[in-house]
Order: sequence, then C-alpha cells, then structure tokens
Amino acid sequence: MTRPRLLAPLLALLALAYLGAMVVSGAMPVQRQFARFEAKGVMAAAPEQVRRIELGRAAGRPLRLRRDGAGWAMAEGRPPEAVAARIETALKMMRNAGPVRVMEPEELAGLDAAPFGLDPPALRLALYDEAGAALVTASFGARNPEEFLQYMRLKGDARLYLMSRFVGAEWEAVLTAMADP
Repeated sequence: MTRPRLLAPLLALLALAYLGAMVVSGAMPVQRQFARFEAKGVMAAAPEQVRRIELGRAAGRPLRLRRDGAGWAMAEGRPPEAVAARIETALKMMRNAGPVRVMEPEELAGLDAAPFGLDPPALRLALYDEAGAALVTASFGARNPEEFLQYMRLKGDARLYLMSRFVGAEWEAVLTAMADP
C-alpha cells in the first residue's frame, strides 16, 4: 500500500478514537469563540415566575394581567395570541437585557430631572410572583437624545438606568395593542 492510501483510514481511525474519548469522558468540545450567556437584566427572577402584571401610562388605569394554566388573562378575557407572545418577549428582556449605564445618585445631584421624563413616567410596570410579592416595579421615562436608550428607574432604587429602548418599547407595544384591539 502506498502512503496516501494509508493516510485516510488512519485519520478516520484517529477521529473515531477522539469521538470515543469524548463519549467516555462526557466532555463536550469547548467553542472558545462563543461567549457564555449570563442574564444581566433588572429582574432576577425567571420570566416564568411572573404571575401578575400591572402596566400603564402615568394617567389612566393600569392594564392588569394574570398568568393562569392557559396563559395570560385579564378581567375582560384573554389577550390575542400575538400580544401574549409580546408579553413573554418583554418579560425575557427584563431578565436578560442589562442596563447600558447605571447612574449613581451622586451623578444625578444638582441635575435637572425633567429631561429624564420620569416625573411623571411615560410608562409604569409592576411584575409580581405567585405570592403577590413585587419582583420589579419600574418607571420608563424619555429616550436619550440619540433615541437608542431609554431612562428607567426602579422603585426603591435611587439610581437611574439607561436601558436599550427596545425594553420599554416592547411594553409600550403590549399596552398599545391592548388599548386598540
């Protein structure tokens, strides 16, 4: 046999041995180019733990939703399937999308708060667990001058958060869809 004819079976045998070693050791190959995902949002709880939502604008009665065995419901019935999907997306964003910047109270001292649009806020959101404990109570304000980020404040937290505008926009879309079915 010539050398090239032996090379292919030898490489195949080495690949099988490598796969066999992986099966025996239980180790998966590590892909170093991939970053490990870590949820960095303002909600520590998993989205599935949210059982009740109160969502509204500064003026007006909030929209109240509750999760039951069949999905999301409200006093008037169930939201459309597309809206329920948006709610789930918005919950995932609260868990996964971390703030772009967190401004400490010292940074905010002496600043005019009006440009942040939080007095009153454009949108209010409260998320509760099964026991009725608040997981997150957030107020969404104005967008930054570049329109990429949105100011947000959490109840009981003196810091000001700059979040991706898509987080607040998803909740706004839920509220708009429910107001205009």
